Amino acid sequence: MSNAKIISVISGKGGVGKTFFASNLAFALMSEANAKVLLIGMDNKGGNDIGSVFNIDVMRNASDVLELINKFNLDLIKGYLTKYQATGLDLLPVHSSIDINNINKLLDCLSSIYTYIIVDVSTLFGESEIVIFDKSDMIIVVTTPEVLSVRHTKSMYEMLVNRYHFPREIFKFIANFWTLEYENVDFISLFSQSPVLKIPYDRDLVSSSLDMGIPVLTKNPGSSISKAIRNFANEINNKDNFFAKAKASNAEINMSLSENSNTGTFQDLSLLKEKVHKKLVEVMSFKNIDIDSYEINSKGKELEIEIKKVIEDIFAYECSNIFLRDQRTKLVDEILDEVLGLGPLEDFIRDEEITEIMVNNKDQIYVEKKGKIFLTDKKFRSDKQLRAIIERIVASIGRRIDESVPYVDARLLDGSRVNAVIPPLALKGPCLTIRKFSKKQLTVDDLIKFGALTKEAKEFLCATVLARKNILVSGGTGSGKTTLLNVLSSFIPSSERIVTIEDSAELKLVQEHVVALESRPPNIEGKGAVSIRDLVRNSLRMRPDRIIVGECRGAEALDMLQAFNTGHDGSLTTLHSNSPRDTLARLETMVLMAGMDLSLRAIREQIASAVELIIHQSRFKDGTRKITHITEVVGMEGDIITTQDIFTFNQTGVNSDGRISGELVSTGIIPVFFEDLFVHGIELDKNMFVLA
Repeated sequence: MSNAKIISVISGKGGVGKTFFASNLAFALMSEANAKVLLIGMDNKGGNDIGSVFNIDVMRNASDVLELINKFNLDLIKGYLTKYQATGLDLLPVHSSIDINNINKLLDCLSSIYTYIIVDVSTLFGESEIVIFDKSDMIIVVTTPEVLSVRHTKSMYEMLVNRYHFPREIFKFIANFWTLEYENVDFISLFSQSPVLKIPYDRDLVSSSLDMGIPVLTKNPGSSISKAIRNFANEINNKDNFFAKAKASNAEINMSLSENSNTGTFQDLSLLKEKVHKKLVEVMSFKNIDIDSYEINSKGKELEIEIKKVIEDIFAYECSNIFLRDQRTKLVDEILDEVLGLGPLEDFIRDEEITEIMVNNKDQIYVEKKGKIFLTDKKFRSDKQLRAIIERIVASIGRRIDESVPYVDARLLDGSRVNAVIPPLALKGPCLTIRKFSKKQLTVDDLIKFGALTKEAKEFLCATVLARKNILVSGGTGSGKTTLLNVLSSFIPSSERIVTIEDSAELKLVQEHVVALESRPPNIEGKGAVSIRDLVRNSLRMRPDRIIVGECRGAEALDMLQAFNTGHDGSLTTLHSNSPRDTLARLETMVLMAGMDLSLRAIREQIASAVELIIHQSRFKDGTRKITHITEVVGMEGDIITTQDIFTFNQTGVNSDGRISGELVSTGIIPVFFEDLFVHGIELDKNMFVLA
């Protein structure tokens, strides 16, 4: 069973003789090579151009054949094709768009019958045309040398190469209507190659051939047009390098991918990417392309298009053996991710179900998805590549990482939290952790839907925020403290002035009257550092109604408590701890870090006076995050801070999927400040605190 060579014939605009050339090429291949040839007219406008060239009224079309394809009855299919006289040339026009799956079936089925299939493709490209190009062994581009035609052809060619990643090697250019006055047209600079054929201008002969419905090779076999097309057909039929080189390369690349796919190393492709990447850096430097100006906006998109062009140019000269379009597309996307993005991490950044990315070293990348941690098959080429990605992240927000400062906290443009550590602290090479920032900001209703809290707890928390109670959100790493802080902040009235203070800006408040402050590490000379404590102190001079500190980690806790106690009620912060009681102990320790000569009792009195509510959140083994305690700070009994749980999480079991079941329920205790809620005009149903 033979496999037909498929040749698509295209043009950038109408009126350049595309159908005339495709029809005569099909006739030439049939007559010169004594081959069976099928000419398909992909005219979606419903015309019958290929039939008119041969003066045949072609009644049947591809849609008639499709119902027979699944039966694979070749004899029936042959009966639906229109023969040109008693020759080996058959015609099949397409009067309407065909589903891409049917296009594949059609070409695969007919390939077993013919030596060559010539497809006259419409100038209006759609999915069907792209599928045909994917199946093609050669794409012939017909143009005329005049300016408008060349301009349209160049635009179409660049779209197919740069947007769809078709290899340049598959294209052959035909210059139609050629005269000596066009000898100065520089095809090499326009299309990176010279025309493989220049068809002389002879309007009278072409018009006469079309009027009579006779192929020009039959009407005037000795004409310069006939000789040019006949010679080209013989080249196609006799020269192996027109097709064989590309097909052999396909097999070689597929073999390489198959051999390496089990190990996940893709060594050959890694070397290829490295080669292209180095060349890209050279070319971009020569073209003065400013990578640092890349942003997610129109300029960034222009830069992306420019770099894609550079990559495709490099492919044309350095990597012509990568013939399959899907392979080229994959390589272009991966290289673009390395140049403008985060390399092998880009797919994880785009995946909205992934919440955390953990790079242990260049060979180990873990992700958290739906609360579970998985080792991925992605890898960095080298420590150098991973280090470059880290430096690009931290440089974008004015921070640095080097041997003198080998660790850093940073953020991505979307707000995702980043921590990086490099040697000598990281013994196995640079490591990177990214806590992704959700593109969809979670609301309190989302937390209820996820089972993190209940409607009753929501009403209580909303009331405490409106009543300007000072709140600590506590929990372990990755327990969802920042998300909960965002949700609590959404209850603050829009009329109030809010100052947020963070190490790396993550909070996304819905209110307009917000001042966001971010700490700053020291510069390369060890100067210019601005700490969280500095910002807390400064915020007191900014006339805030509320102060929100992203996370208390040290001495700033003392300044935060003083702010709580000096008229800035209703402020919020988070800190790491294992339980509400542990939260108070940690807070004591952080106040002691301020270096003030305060007794432990004095510190506890400050805490008991300032903090009114602790909301503790935990991350369970099944990956879910839930509020486990809503605890009121009541006051002091002797030297001990007293608390009482208002709501606690009651675990009822584990279901068949390993998911923890349970609910946040009332303890039956009514908060001491309950009556104070009415002073603020907040009505809360007391029954929510009654045990079920």
